[in-house]
Amino acid sequence: VIVTKVLWPKDIGLLKQWICLISNAFNDEAQHDIVVFTTMPWEDHEIFELQAVAAPANLTVALEAPPLEEQLAAMTKEEVTFLRERCGAKENDTLTWFHHCTEPGSNNKANLGYSWQAEFRSYQIWTHPALKNYRYMMWIDSDARIGAKWEVDPIDAMIENDLTLLYAQFPYGSRKNDVEIGNKLTQVYNTSLCGVYADSKYRHIYAKVCKDQPASFEMLGGMHHITDLDVYRNDIHQQFLKAFTGDYRFSRKSDDQMAVTLVAVMEQYLQNKESTDTHKMLTWHERSRNMTLKICHHKTYDGARNERCAANRNNFYHAVKNNFTGLEERCGAFH
Repeated sequence: VIVTKVLWPKDIGLLKQWICLISNAFNDEAQHDIVVFTTMPWEDHEIFELQAVAAPANLTVALEAPPLEEQLAAMTKEEVTFLRERCGAKENDTLTWFHHCTEPGSNNKANLGYSWQAEFRSYQIWTHPALKNYRYMMWIDSDARIGAKWEVDPIDAMIENDLTLLYAQFPYGSRKNDVEIGNKLTQVYNTSLCGVYADSKYRHIYAKVCKDQPASFEMLGGMHHITDLDVYRNDIHQQFLKAFTGDYRFSRKSDDQMAVTLVAVMEQYLQNKESTDTHKMLTWHERSRNMTLKICHHKTYDGARNERCAANRNNFYHAVKNNFTGLEERCGAFH
């Protein structure tokens, strides 16, 4: 299944181009189902409109969770008070997804909707009912765009090689000497991490484990990856992900790219019988395995700094329309 996430139905224009580019690149042939997660509900006519762009592939628009009001009602009074303090909400203010909230010990702010997406993608997504019938998830951010025809379907590589993870970008962010994450790793896996590294040819990543130390590691980029959902649903990894996101609700600390990285390298570590020997490689880098997907995000293709692409969706469309047979006729209205 191909998966992405948006906040609300106002993102339908963005999604129409996203789907059209995916269809032209490979999904007209592959016919993978598509699931679009949304925080705020859509009208039926909006869903039908998006499904028409994806056809003949099946597309589902799925609510991630109950409305914010219901989630707040399920929290304790203390939890709601703490959240309101983080968001600077006055006594009579109604909390919304657009409130900008801080984290303890940090002055950085993120709106509540963005913090929720990090929590959802770290933990709740793996067991969401909309994905229960699928084994492999191809995640592509809704603001990422495909700029060329695909010569291969990377999900085939996942299946044929029994992989846990295919990824486009590494490294993309890091944590250094994180006591909290080190403790959570140790509680579940009986070890912490002194690093996550790529092999000398950048073909896969692996964990360097260590005992009784704060966690330090680099992580992969979150804009695109393919994961084996059964691995992330495994009890031991669910136990870790629950702890990872469990300090308090709507925390931006629950970083999705960190969660995806840590579970993948710990699964590889466990399958290699608690050895740092990486003879069983479950984490593949796409380009190093001859899969060049040309996914544009943050002005680069596949995270390659020397391959630039347009950030504006209109400019992007005009830059790539000659790369696809029939793209202008099919997707010209969506740029």
